[in-house]
Amino acid sequence: MKISIKHLQDGLHSFKFVESAADCGVAEHPNVTQQVEIDVEVEKKSPHFFIRNAVQTRGRFVCDRCLEEFTLPVKDSTRVVFSSDPDMVALADEEIRPLTKDAAEIDLTSDVRDTLVLALPLKTVCRPECKGLCSRCGANLNKESCRCSPARRDARWAGLDKFLEKS
Repeated sequence: MKISIKHLQDGLHSFKFVESAADCGVAEHPNVTQQVEIDVEVEKKSPHFFIRNAVQTRGRFVCDRCLEEFTLPVKDSTRVVFSSDPDMVALADEEIRPLTKDAAEIDLTSDVRDTLVLALPLKTVCRPECKGLCSRCGANLNKESCRCSPARRDARWAGLDKFLEKS
């Protein structure tokens, strides 16, 4: 995903891309299987480019509680600054990306990939009220009742049961 900046005037500019997961750099990621929509806003204030990337797609996930597959929207946005001012780049470390004075385009592929990967949830649950699986028989408690016999209480915890009875 490259944006031509050679003839870009100062001011705010909007771009829209629809790319495959492979073109966004996440071809090997198992959760991103659909097209990715990318909205890019570029504000040019020479010699700086303030860029906002907003990514949006749908991902396939496996619920961490019941192990069922489900689809979940994935979206996030990030901001990045590109500049050809060497003094500004030197002061900001990695906050500002360097550009050469004669740069004709900005490649946003790695920024879009990073935004997309960071938008993926660490814990995935098909719905908040998911009951999960029975820890003994493995039955999906969202679909059926567990037929396990009630668990026997460990006699070592009997002393603590008295405190529960009083509450």
